[in-house]
Amino acid sequence: MTRSTNLRKARRPKRATRATPATRTTRRTKPARPPILTRAEVTRAVIELANKLAPADVGDLLVAKSSIRERATQLPGVPGRRLRAQLELALLCLTDHAAGRCPQIPYYSISLLAAGVVYLADQLDFVPDFLPRIGMIDDALVMAVACELGRDGLKRYCVWKGIAPALARQVQRRSNPRAR
Repeated sequence: MTRSTNLRKARRPKRATRATPATRTTRRTKPARPPILTRAEVTRAVIELANKLAPADVGDLLVAKSSIRERATQLPGVPGRRLRAQLELALLCLTDHAAGRCPQIPYYSISLLAAGVVYLADQLDFVPDFLPRIGMIDDALVMAVACELGRDGLKRYCVWKGIAPALARQVQRRSNPRAR
């Protein structure tokens, strides 16, 4: 073969072949990223924070109720509504505890709820709150985990307070998405 024959062969388009199931290539997908935060890490952080709180810290926390409620309004949509419902229930329980009106609630539950509220009040989080759309997600997750871990105490509180079961169920749904 001469050089010109080699060039002509090189320029010829290859004939398209029909793909069969054996020759089809699968679409490559990006490998799944590991989550930024795992549930176990959030649970561990809530428990560690709850273990550092003293009974007097609950009273100090309640002084800033209005600013904490205002921060919770920054999260829109369903996660925001659930966060606000959980926060309201936690603040009710903490307020009654600080006033000495409900001594039958285990302090473990009180400290977990206080840990969730303290995390919400703190500006420095796992995910900074100034980031649009995602800044408050970690706050909602921490509050959900705190309510789930303190669920038994919250149930006792709701029974004692006569709070509608719908509010208690709404708090539990946040921690268990399959309960819908």
